[in-house]
Amino acid sequence: MITTSRIVFRPVLPADYPRLYEIESDPTTAMTWRYHGNLPPFAEYEPALWKQTQQIMVVEGRTSGQVVGYLQLHDVDPRAGSGWFSLYSGPEHRGTGLVMEGLMAYCEWAFGNWPLRWLYAHSFAQNVTEFEHGMRRGEAVRLGVLRERVVVEGEPTDVHVIGISRENWMASPLRRRFNLLRARQT
Repeated sequence: MITTSRIVFRPVLPADYPRLYEIESDPTTAMTWRYHGNLPPFAEYEPALWKQTQQIMVVEGRTSGQVVGYLQLHDVDPRAGSGWFSLYSGPEHRGTGLVMEGLMAYCEWAFGNWPLRWLYAHSFAQNVTEFEHGMRRGEAVRLGVLRERVVVEGEPTDVHVIGISRENWMASPLRRRFNLLRARQT
C-alpha cells in the first residue's frame, strides 16, 4: 500500500468490483481497449476483469474513502522485461489529478516489485492529453500511433502507445517529489 495526503494506493479487493464495474460502465470508459463498448454483465465481470491481468491496484481518495480509479498490470513478458498497464478513472474524478497521482504510485510499485524495464499503455486520443504533462517532463514517451486500430462507435480509431521506462522513472524529478509526498505521510 502507498499513501499520500490525497490517495491510498492498494491491491483490489473483491468488495471493490462493483465500484470498478461502475467506473467501466461510464460510456467513455466502456469504449476503451478491453471491451470496445461490450462490457459484460456484472455476473461475468470478474473473469473479464482478470483476463491476462497479473495485478489490479485501486486508487482510493483519502477524503472520500471511495475508489476513484484503478490500474491494471497485464500482458507481462518477463523475457522482454515489459508489461502493459491500463488506467481507469471514475468520470466524476477526471481532471482532479487523483488517478494520475495513482499512476505515480503505480510506477513506483510496478518498478519496485516487478523485473520490468518498460511499462506500456494504449491510449485513445481523448486520453493522450492526460499523459502529455509526463511526456513533456520525460517520464513517459509517445512511442507511436496505431492508425485506425480499433472500431469505436462504428468508426476506425487511432490508438496511441505510451511508454514509461524504469530508467526514466527512477531518475525523474517527479519520482523524487512523489516520494517526498509519501514520506510526509509516514
